[in-house]
Amino acid sequence: MADLTGGRLVARTLKQAGVGHVFTLCGGHILPIYDGCVSEGLQVVDMRHEQACAHAGDAYARLTRNIGVAVVTAGPGVTDAVTGVANAYSARSPLLLIGGAAPLGLRGLGALQETEQVALLRPITKGSWTVAETRQIPEVLTTAIRAALTGRPGPVFVEIPVDLLMTVIEDRLAPIPTRYVHRSAALADPDDVVRLAHLVSRAERPVVLAGSGVYWDAAAKPLASFADASGLPVFMNGAGRGALPPGHSCAFAHARGWALAGADLVLVLGAPLDFRLGYGRPPTFAEDARVVMVDCDPAELGRNRPLELGLHGHIGRVLDQLVEILPAGLPARFEEWRRRVGQKERESRGKLEAESASDAVPISHYRWAREIAAAVTPETIVVGDGGDVVGCASKFVPVSATGQWLDPGPFGCLGVGPSFAIAAKLLHPDRRVLLIAGDGA
Repeated sequence: MADLTGGRLVARTLKQAGVGHVFTLCGGHILPIYDGCVSEGLQVVDMRHEQACAHAGDAYARLTRNIGVAVVTAGPGVTDAVTGVANAYSARSPLLLIGGAAPLGLRGLGALQETEQVALLRPITKGSWTVAETRQIPEVLTTAIRAALTGRPGPVFVEIPVDLLMTVIEDRLAPIPTRYVHRSAALADPDDVVRLAHLVSRAERPVVLAGSGVYWDAAAKPLASFADASGLPVFMNGAGRGALPPGHSCAFAHARGWALAGADLVLVLGAPLDFRLGYGRPPTFAEDARVVMVDCDPAELGRNRPLELGLHGHIGRVLDQLVEILPAGLPARFEEWRRRVGQKERESRGKLEAESASDAVPISHYRWAREIAAAVTPETIVVGDGGDVVGCASKFVPVSATGQWLDPGPFGCLGVGPSFAIAAKLLHPDRRVLLIAGDGA
């Protein structure tokens, strides 16, 4: 038996969850957590703003497919982190934000930096909790971690009053739960998979959209197997970029608008039908296109557009199921469709290349993007921080594998770059990290 502070219980729980770094800005309400991190061997990374802490934890989560942790002080520390949490929520990133709080006995009396934090964070997290007793710290933290990682990933918030962090308790009274996260790779209904195989085999102009869900489900290899077996053109967005390498015969990028508008079947893998995809509606999607979605979150199925078929399951496992029953000869059947998509791809790429070769002053944004892309190797982690600047860069920067490209995500929060780059370098000190940052959008 050993006596532990609440702060050390926090650190020990995080360590058991596989966390190696916590991102923070020093504050009095959370000092005991720092002591605990030192004792447990967790690296404390002191940032310069709480929003930066949240962004760094977000990137850490994306790069590890595990929780990333930001620890911030009470009141303005928590409110400063809100934008970073909202960005993680839109990007489906399992950030754990731990916030300090006024002592329990002083609540409601006007204590230093006292404000309602749990309710504030609830709309932009998968769950928001406060801890009532020191012995509950491991239980509440592991509950939050399980919520962040289960199903569709997302951020969570845990508030811990400072007096609980300072309280000393015997470790036997606050056991740390084990085996509390079960990320099951669920199969889809076999009958639905058969229906999907029939839709694919009977289509004339099918297209695949591979989104961030492909990354979170670690489904790059199953996607490649499906592309090889079916011959369908594949377009990637979000964290799904790099799921197929640039040289793959089914990987396309610049012909997406043309292909979607003409497709009679669109298979959407882990990508929400949001503004990036025209909400799945005309003119981005053809009016009569049959749309099929596969997602770990059933709430996404049918959002913004009626579906021909919606499959709830692990994207990799569902693609494995599909490959097993696809008829032979599909790549040859769709060869002419791929040729047409490839022709449009080359035309669109040619226009970009022509503009990128311009010597005009001021420099063309595409010329700038081409020069940046020339410095990117398969080992380079690229962080895009901006709006239009990132859009231009993404047209040229080659992405060889998932996790090589990081950008704000659909929330479009500018300023993530330095924090994302710091987290990437901490996790991959031997790899080069390139930050592309724009001025405004």
